[in-house]
Amino acid sequence: MPTHTGESIVQKLVRNSVAAAVALASALALTACGSGDGDGGKDGAASAAPSAAASPGAGAGAGSVSLADAEGAWVGATDGKAVTLTISKGGQAVVISEAHVCQGVAKEGAALTLTLTCKDGGTDRTSGTVRSADGTRLVVAWDSGRTDTLTKPAAGVLPSNLPSIPPLPSLPPQP
Repeated sequence: MPTHTGESIVQKLVRNSVAAAVALASALALTACGSGDGDGGKDGAASAAPSAAASPGAGAGAGSVSLADAEGAWVGATDGKAVTLTISKGGQAVVISEAHVCQGVAKEGAALTLTLTCKDGGTDRTSGTVRSADGTRLVVAWDSGRTDTLTKPAAGVLPSNLPSIPPLPSLPPQP
């Protein structure tokens, strides 16, 4: 029985650590987004192309979602994998999923679009359209064909729809 209790404590610690890491990564990425002015406009040029490509399909079936509707942190699971999306008041956006961290902008237009760049070259969540946002639920349709349905987490509470952590091996004794 003590092993089960130990695993439960370790699992809670790992879940809390993952949540803290996601929050920290989102905050750091959003902070870093504003410091790219000295890059010669490379990111701006790269961002413009996907946005233009996303615009034609954006109006089809998209609701009228404003940037204010989508601001904040959103979490969920798509295909059993955790997804976190954070959108700041200024339109900076970060998505973390499947070990990819992608950052960019959310822009209002005919629809609210997301144009992101993943440092590791990931492409599943680089261009998408926010289909709906009602304050508790946000739906993003990505050009890759994925659709994420995310919820706004309660303060200090992890979402219940995240996948379980497999049993961890025993930890060595601490000095």
